[in-house]
Amino acid sequence: MNDLLGHELRKALSDHSNYNNNHVSGQRKNRAAAAATGDLFDEWVNELDFHDMVSSKEAKKEYFLTADDLANVRYEPIGGGFGIGPPTKCYLHEHLVKTSVRKHGRAGVVKKLEARNKREEKKRMREEQAEQARKRLKTITNTSADGAAAAAAATATTKTASASDTQEIKNLRKGLLKMAKENMGFQMSGAPKNWKIEVPGISKATFAALMGRPTDVDLESFVKKGAYYKEQYDASTLFGTYEAQLTKDFNRECVTQNIGPYVSVRYKPSTMELSISGYAEMYATMSYRLFG
Repeated sequence: MNDLLGHELRKALSDHSNYNNNHVSGQRKNRAAAAATGDLFDEWVNELDFHDMVSSKEAKKEYFLTADDLANVRYEPIGGGFGIGPPTKCYLHEHLVKTSVRKHGRAGVVKKLEARNKREEKKRMREEQAEQARKRLKTITNTSADGAAAAAAATATTKTASASDTQEIKNLRKGLLKMAKENMGFQMSGAPKNWKIEVPGISKATFAALMGRPTDVDLESFVKKGAYYKEQYDASTLFGTYEAQLTKDFNRECVTQNIGPYVSVRYKPSTMELSISGYAEMYATMSYRLFG
């Protein structure tokens, strides 16, 4: 077994001829092209330079590994500090490839790469279908200069709730922001914690309106993954307010947290459950107390 493993690793890792001048360090290549030529394994091995560093999150995802698998892999701590959290564990691409092949074997890795490629292809098809639906929706709704002006306003850096929002949607946006702020806080390390809120009883029509597409009650312009519709969405637009209002002061700690510019929105129509999650950025504030 060790001889076979050594042969596979030498074959996969020692062929520097697979690199070319167009290779950009740290950038993953097009997997669809690799699938078309049947070179998924070699592409996976050579998509990064040997010395490129990979975070623990990416290590699990890209190399089909678990936390236990990474426990004995040498890593380098990078980053960390006040308001940021602990350092990120980063691993060498070469070490991760060896660990993955040692665990799954070459054939096992190829099987996992093929399965992932099929999932990504299905995802691309769903995204294309949703994009076509969005174009049809835009054609229907954007029939006047006012529609064009509204579309331009939607891309502004500072956004407010759409003027077409019903009072119900406006109230919902305010309530969601209040809930998000209530869930902001700190990790044990002192860094801002990620927050998440869940709201039951949200209909398809309400979800579509909340996401700025009130006429798409069948959600054709949204990408569905499994049982859920998921989107990254602008926080200011979702909460119907200005960026300056997406803050929460922690006076005792003398810091302020800002909700990140984008939030993750997930909706499950079968149970009518809406969940929104995001992160916060933190900076120190100065406070003074006067004594008489």
